[in-house]
Amino acid sequence: MAASDGPREIHATARELQSLAYDNTNLQSALEGLHQDGLLVLKGVVDLGHVDHLREVMGAETASILHDSERAGLFNQGVKSNILQAPPVARADCHFDDVFFNPFVVQLANAYLGSKPITNFMTANNALAGTGGMRQPVHKDITFHHPTCPFYVIANIVLSDFSVENGSTEFWLGSHAHTTREDQVPCTEDTKVRDQVPGDPSCNVKPDVVERRRQVRPPIQAPCSKGDIMIRDLRTWHAGMPNDSDNDRIMVAVGYQAPWYPNHSQRLFLPLQHANYFMAHGGQPVEVRATLLEESEMEQLGRNYDFTFQPSVPVDRKLQAKL
Repeated sequence: MAASDGPREIHATARELQSLAYDNTNLQSALEGLHQDGLLVLKGVVDLGHVDHLREVMGAETASILHDSERAGLFNQGVKSNILQAPPVARADCHFDDVFFNPFVVQLANAYLGSKPITNFMTANNALAGTGGMRQPVHKDITFHHPTCPFYVIANIVLSDFSVENGSTEFWLGSHAHTTREDQVPCTEDTKVRDQVPGDPSCNVKPDVVERRRQVRPPIQAPCSKGDIMIRDLRTWHAGMPNDSDNDRIMVAVGYQAPWYPNHSQRLFLPLQHANYFMAHGGQPVEVRATLLEESEMEQLGRNYDFTFQPSVPVDRKLQAKL
């Protein structure tokens, strides 16, 4: 444990770092952590030079995002302390396999979700500096009736040290294990998204449910170091927290879907000129689902932040309600 009741940390041995794969002992420990807590920290699995370069590139872009009126809607969960920011997929100098196709992450995704998982989601989360007092409500990134077994994980590559001061994400460990749509606040006509109807689940967890969970296992803010990767089961409750420091806190997110899960439509948006890099998937056992964009379509790269994790096959709502 990294701290009292914190997420499990996996420290790769020198041999594992050389082979780019965990042995059975670490693999078992990692799977236990994901199943029990819904969150896992992989220590020191990203080259620090890659981390620093990504942070420099993405940090330079932050100001332009905040001053672009067409992108002002990218505030995460509507709280103006946190923005969604597309990773620099159009820049060849930022194409690092240990970020976009990290072999340790892919190994765990295969073990946790099933053979050859699918990557079809990519974004970045930036907790803006000097936004003390602003936090997100406790929520799941899910607005539909979701499976009660592992079906999707998010790998967060942290681009700086994470602490309480700079807004390390609040996680409710173990909340993923039994949570259903009944834990979520129903949406209304005013709050529904995409093709929802009033009564469907919003992201937010009901306040009374949150307080009951607090008595069982209070939330934590997991500390991390740059070069680490946090893996979160999509069902795990979490919340963005205030950043009281003087520097933005950025993490890149790459999503992995179980191969059996019936979302057939979600796609990454990637530049056609770099198709050879992304579609080769770093030689890792993962399927890349992407729409490849011509140079004239590059503005669509920002659509990679779209959280459309629901099944693409229409669901019988009456049958769904009985599940």
